[in-house]
Amino acid sequence: MAKVPADVRTAVIEEVVRRLDVARWEEVSSSAASEMYDRFVKDPKIGGRLSPYMPAEKVRVWIKDGPAKEYRRALEGIGPIASFTKRAYPGPESVVRLALGDQWLPKPDTIEEKPMRCFAECPDGQSMFVIWGPLSALQGLIWNSCLVRAGDSSKPITVVVTKPNSARLPADDWKLVKALCDIVGADCEQVTYAVTRKPGL
Repeated sequence: MAKVPADVRTAVIEEVVRRLDVARWEEVSSSAASEMYDRFVKDPKIGGRLSPYMPAEKVRVWIKDGPAKEYRRALEGIGPIASFTKRAYPGPESVVRLALGDQWLPKPDTIEEKPMRCFAECPDGQSMFVIWGPLSALQGLIWNSCLVRAGDSSKPITVVVTKPNSARLPADDWKLVKALCDIVGADCEQVTYAVTRKPGL
């Protein structure tokens, strides 16, 4: 498979991300996402530009494993396509404040991704491991909390399930979150963490 020239790659990513922005990709269902991939493959500005360098079935994989997979990280301001999106999450400071209170702040040098997590501190010296993501990322949130717990049995942990709106999670889903957090010895919160247009755009 021929390598995609840099200018073509950039143009295609820019177009895909523009479409993901419009669709509010982080809220798109799996079935709707599959339909979008099909449209992307057939689109002259996306699949048409990539087709000289790979077969159609590879175009879909290239989009799915490339810009589509990176999109949520891009909304956090992280990764190679972050500059292409015109939308963004409020950031770690917002998650920490909403979950723990206004006095808490993330330690910048502790912020990590896949899933998003950090250590937070408040003025009285307390420290908390905070990890966040949508309900679909619950397995990763719990697993990484387990790793922290294995390293320090006394470290306070808060698992934050993020939502795009103010609606509460379904009762059964929240019951599962709480049960898993109890096993890990973690607190849990659900917060509205909505993507907005980047300032100045």
